[in-house]
Amino acid sequence: MADEPISYDKSELRSILKAFKAMDDEAVEAAKRESGALAEYAANEVKSYSITRRFGQAAVNRIVTGVRVSKSSKIGEFSYGFASQRFSGGGTTQSLWAGYEFGSNRYPQFPRRTAREGRGNSGYFIYPALRKIQPELVRKWEEAFSKILKEWDK
Repeated sequence: MADEPISYDKSELRSILKAFKAMDDEAVEAAKRESGALAEYAANEVKSYSITRRFGQAAVNRIVTGVRVSKSSKIGEFSYGFASQRFSGGGTTQSLWAGYEFGSNRYPQFPRRTAREGRGNSGYFIYPALRKIQPELVRKWEEAFSKILKEWDK
């Protein structure tokens, strides 16, 4: 069960967003704080997991340290890869992060995983870290929002 992915269907997500609309401003601010903290936690986990990347470590460090966590998001969002983050050769993290994360069959500077290492969108540092912490992250998110709903549903 621990390896089983956790998911919400579209109707559950719509009901969560509807609950946000029904909240007052103080509850929404509390939700933003909790979500921001969880997004920071996830970004830090990705950063620590990125150390395991064996190839292109300097570029990977540049990508993961340039993470941006949305302060206005009610659900906790963070992003990687921006045009403003440039490498010395002129490339940007926006155009190169996917090559470092997933590899490429076309460009040899982004090696693919071998069949033994896994196939598909398994990723090297972002996706594995998120898959690893997903159960804990979802549990913390559900606990935090249950607390907020109980506190502000008076």
